[in-house]
Amino acid sequence: MPNIKLYTAKLSPPGRAVELTAKLLGLELDIIPINLLAGDHRKDAFLKMNPQHTIPVIDDEGVIVRDSHAIIIYLVLKYGTDHALYPDDPVTRAKVNAGLHFDSGVLFSRLRFYFEPILYEGSSDVPQHKIEYMQKGYELLNDALVDDYMVGNTLTLADISCIATIATMEEFFPMDRSKYPALVGWIERLSRTLPEYEQLNQQGAVEFAEICESLRLKNAIKAQFNALMVSSAARPAGLMMCVYRTGLLDISYETDGPELVSKMESPSMVLYYDEVSPPVRGVLLAIAALGVRDRIKFEYINLFGAGHLSADYIKINPLHTIPVLRHGELTLIDSHAILMYLCDTFAPTDSPFAIQDTLARAKVFNMLCFNNGHLFQRDAEVMRKIFSGDITDPTGHLKPIEDTIDALEHFLKQSRYTALDRLSVADFAIVGTLSTLDLLVPIKGDRWPRVSEWYKEMQSLPYYNEHNRVGLDKLREKLSTRIKI
Repeated sequence: MPNIKLYTAKLSPPGRAVELTAKLLGLELDIIPINLLAGDHRKDAFLKMNPQHTIPVIDDEGVIVRDSHAIIIYLVLKYGTDHALYPDDPVTRAKVNAGLHFDSGVLFSRLRFYFEPILYEGSSDVPQHKIEYMQKGYELLNDALVDDYMVGNTLTLADISCIATIATMEEFFPMDRSKYPALVGWIERLSRTLPEYEQLNQQGAVEFAEICESLRLKNAIKAQFNALMVSSAARPAGLMMCVYRTGLLDISYETDGPELVSKMESPSMVLYYDEVSPPVRGVLLAIAALGVRDRIKFEYINLFGAGHLSADYIKINPLHTIPVLRHGELTLIDSHAILMYLCDTFAPTDSPFAIQDTLARAKVFNMLCFNNGHLFQRDAEVMRKIFSGDITDPTGHLKPIEDTIDALEHFLKQSRYTALDRLSVADFAIVGTLSTLDLLVPIKGDRWPRVSEWYKEMQSLPYYNEHNRVGLDKLREKLSTRIKI
């Protein structure tokens, strides 16, 4: 077995294409993680291998190969028992080359044009023309897929390279699947065909989109405060130091007090919601617990009526997800960020929902991430398949959900509530999701005693029925038209 070092990041679509190819070839790679956000790709040792400071790069016992498309060709030609992934026939090979260049010059370049300003330039923009440019990539590939694969009816390197990018693009901006039947069929075919597809490709795509969106929100908040600081340039001598805290970052700034505070409080706060959504219900519970319902305007978005896909709503949130909270120039499109913002905006310092202690904040944020990255993703994956008609009996799809509830059982053995020994917004987020999963996997006390105990306590909250059960019952009614529950 050769000793091939792969310098990459799980976030990188090109890097994932190399890992998928190596898995098909039966090659074991020595993965050397490169943290792009920390600047590992610009350090001297890496620049000696690749002056272009891009990943992936392989070092095959002294042979350095850069660019994923060149790397996967090299691996097939040197280590493949046959050349099926990159056929010897010049006509077929030319078509595979065209597919590789389509990924490099069309798909990945359009994705890169969107995320690079966010990662490296502090941008918080979601330019509509860039979204449309990526969506055009969906259309181009859909129209080109006249066979099962990009080059005839056999898997080639063109498919492997493009699926890594397409999976990532869809996590950023999900396609309207009804418009691209050939592309959807191709994605599903590859997700079944490629070994360890979920681990080697899909997980990295999801993580990249989440990190990029989190950073974009940080950039937006930072830009907002920079603008306020500039507008307050002519400050009087007596200054006070304030710290604005969110679940994303802490920003310190100097202000003359009332002027800046009034600027933050004057815009109205608007929540776009549909209570059938678990993340929405978590936010509604927090609003009720904080007693600030009268401080927020509610705009209903009918999910099952495709209200989230309307042109007006997409201008607010191009990811067409709910909930969305708008407060002046700030737009938050993730429920977990909204929960932290609500606490930081409305919870008095003596409130149990105020999270001023660094350790407590870390614990709450940790469990919000658990909900977002694990519990809710399991729920969303199964629900998406049920409502798309892909599955009519979810029985065979429940083990990942059960495994994740096992993890929640472990966490609840460490504290009374999910994050702390007192109620926090992490509990609201998680109960919104868990109550939905309960429709598919009943929470039984014999298997999950702590989860069951905590769940009953959450159900006893005076505002639980109005702000969680009502939406849950609406979802149950919709779900019952698809599966037996």
